[in-house]
Amino acid sequence: MPVAARPIPFLRTERAFVMAIAGFALVPVAYVLGRAFLVSSNVAYWDELDTALLLLLRLDHGATWQEVLGQLFALGNEHRTFTSRLLFATSYWTTGTVNFAIIGAIGNLFICGLCGVLVYYAGTTARRVRMGVLLAFLLFQLEHYENFQWSGASIDHFQVVLLAGASVIGLSRGTRGGWLAAVLFAILATFTLAHGIVAWAVGALMLGAERRWHRLTGWLVVGAITAAFFFYGFTFNPGHQIGAMGGGEVGRVLRYWLTLLGAPLALGVDAAAPFLGVALLALVGRALARGAFARERIAMPLALWAVGALALVAIGRADLTHGHVYSRYYVLGALAWALVLFVQFEEWQETARPYRPLLRVMPLLALFNILANTEFAHDAQSWVICRDNASEYYQRYGLDGMGRFTLHPDPAYASRLLREVEQAGIYSMPRLCKQRWFPDAKVAASLSYYVDRIIIDDQIVTIEGWAARPGQVSAPDQIHLVLQSTKTREIYTTLPMERPDVTTAHPEENWGKSGFRFQRRRWLLPAEDFQIGLLINSKGNAEFVMTAHHLDMRGKGVGILANGE
Repeated sequence: MPVAARPIPFLRTERAFVMAIAGFALVPVAYVLGRAFLVSSNVAYWDELDTALLLLLRLDHGATWQEVLGQLFALGNEHRTFTSRLLFATSYWTTGTVNFAIIGAIGNLFICGLCGVLVYYAGTTARRVRMGVLLAFLLFQLEHYENFQWSGASIDHFQVVLLAGASVIGLSRGTRGGWLAAVLFAILATFTLAHGIVAWAVGALMLGAERRWHRLTGWLVVGAITAAFFFYGFTFNPGHQIGAMGGGEVGRVLRYWLTLLGAPLALGVDAAAPFLGVALLALVGRALARGAFARERIAMPLALWAVGALALVAIGRADLTHGHVYSRYYVLGALAWALVLFVQFEEWQETARPYRPLLRVMPLLALFNILANTEFAHDAQSWVICRDNASEYYQRYGLDGMGRFTLHPDPAYASRLLREVEQAGIYSMPRLCKQRWFPDAKVAASLSYYVDRIIIDDQIVTIEGWAARPGQVSAPDQIHLVLQSTKTREIYTTLPMERPDVTTAHPEENWGKSGFRFQRRRWLLPAEDFQIGLLINSKGNAEFVMTAHHLDMRGKGVGILANGE
């Protein structure tokens, strides 16, 4: 008769004990997801211009179904990212646009989904706790900042691990339905990122080890067809410099592979990563020698998939990265470590005290998580600064490449593409001045203002001036610009400007913050002749005045400042 688990004295039931551990493990999860949420933004950045915006633009131009399929399965940088492209296309078909903040949230849900299914299928409560704690502290930390903060990485690099994991889980069920599900998920993994193809090799090992020969034959046939389709018309990006596998190249790839494997535990110490990679391979070999592949029918095969996936990454990226491990790749190594350590914990576990080994290691896991967050916090913040700086300068000038950082390696290409998708109305970068509605706005009885300048160029329309209510303190968030044509009325927020000259001219008033600047990309404004108005919204009381100034957006465009104001 099995001995019951002994709970900690101050936690009188095993349920309370498990809930306490789960709450502790959720801390890193909440921290990383919360941080990702706070920095999320609907900004098209680097890969997203090519994988998403270019696809949506072609769909908007009226592609045939054959052309649509061609675009969905198109080869790019040695990958066929069908699943993410299908998600972008679905967003366009259902909403007419794409929002990269939402796409990033979906990507983060993929890694949460993987952890959820791995915990669920771990089996007993004790095994689920061990699996959950390891995944929480190894996967939810800032080594993975690219994936968590950027939909361009998470939507593929988090999605492929979920699909590979689902394929392994399907095969582990040992049923016909599980086999069919595994086939579907392996196909999707292959057409998410190139290393998803490793799922077929791992699945073959699982079926062969269980002597399921009939299903192994079917698996190999479907896998061969999938691989043939994947490699049909396959070419290497010449910029990636994937060399021939000579002696020196093999050594470089092998070292990079070991670095990829060990990097998650190296905490930024590059010299230590290859040795930790060797340690991980040694743990994998030890586990296999002790029969873990048959005993742990999910954790061990998925760990092998992660190790094999990193081997493909090493072959494809050793020359391009010059040995540097990009944040997006850490998820594979961290997943492998979590699963292999889980297998090791299962060997150490005691029937009477199933949580004792975990409790002994949890302080180390927490310390590792804190050190990883500390080590990579600067890189995570720098990535956000680069993206936001490029976005801010694009908003200001309507062109990429005007600041220190760019939205795309080819700023001229990015500028053309962004202008085209914005003109088509299928996506828009963030705007400095946003549209607002004031249906109850009234004509102002008294409002002082002055429009200093109206500037129109090929990219940006700028209107500057000041506005205030007599006898009231001016506030920067109150001033709005009204554009009234014979067809439409549009109201926009403005950017605040200090106006010491207004204070000097009106010393009896508190109008130092009455300045405004309206700025909008030219192609976002209708080609109409607008009368310019100013609206002040204070404490829910919106009042406006229409001026004698005009903004004529027809043809080349012209700003008309009225005399005498």
